[in-house]
Amino acid sequence: MTNIRTVLAINMKARRKDLNLSQAILAEKIGTSPNYISKIEAEKQFPSVQMIEQLALALQCDSIDLFSIEKIKINNLETVKESLCKDVISLIQDKFSTIKY
Repeated sequence: MTNIRTVLAINMKARRKDLNLSQAILAEKIGTSPNYISKIEAEKQFPSVQMIEQLALALQCDSIDLFSIEKIKINNLETVKESLCKDVISLIQDKFSTIKY
């Protein structure tokens, strides 16, 4: 079973990154502090209903989208793909650095 704080944190961060928003810019859009955004994304704070509505508006999505488990599955797949690509690039760079010309 997935924790609602975790679902919100993952979806909020993914949506923020999709829109190329920093925590500071998102915080400014909804009239709060970057520290508060950070705490929500770290699952240390849970926003009020009014704040969830403001977050959704700033993140250009429906409030319910912030709690979608399907979006987590897609985001996790993308995260795994990005991680694998970075690992492959790192391995290639390591191998090429040992080649003597």
